[in-house]
Amino acid sequence: MLDAGFEELHAGGYAATGVATIAAAAHAPKGSFYNHFRSKEALAVEVLARYGQSRRLDLLDQPGMPALQRIRDHLDHLRADLAAHGFRRGCMYGNFAAEAPAHAPEVTAAVRTALGTWAERLAAAIRDGQREGGIGGDIDAEAAAYLIVDAWEGAALRAKTVGDSTPIDNVTTLVFDRILSVR
Repeated sequence: MLDAGFEELHAGGYAATGVATIAAAAHAPKGSFYNHFRSKEALAVEVLARYGQSRRLDLLDQPGMPALQRIRDHLDHLRADLAAHGFRRGCMYGNFAAEAPAHAPEVTAAVRTALGTWAERLAAAIRDGQREGGIGGDIDAEAAAYLIVDAWEGAALRAKTVGDSTPIDNVTTLVFDRILSVR
């Protein structure tokens, strides 16, 4: 049921995907959904946790690798994930953030936490890069990390709309050429 929920929610979105659709994708009767999850919202929170594991935040912490390379590897991984679906699925965090706030406070909280964790890990890598001298020491690491997360989410949304990598590539270029460059 979790696998089917993951695929259906990512492909169709939170608001447009119902319990019946998820159960059908799992080849199970609709009523059996509630043997696994108390609600669609509870499933979505678990789906977001699984999605978080696929974001490869561990790439930001690779020992012995320069921080700029760790950040680049991480963003390259995220780009490859978007490309694997023709840039049409977008980022689940951004998708759910746009759809769930009014109807699903647990989902909204899970997205907020996930995006905050991502920004914290990016900020730590940025601070490492500042200590290494590869990233300018004149920027606020936390503010830069949140800017990267926000820009990435916006670019993922635009990539979903236009169906290609241009928005992602533009953000990535500006991240490395302007935001994280040594001035």
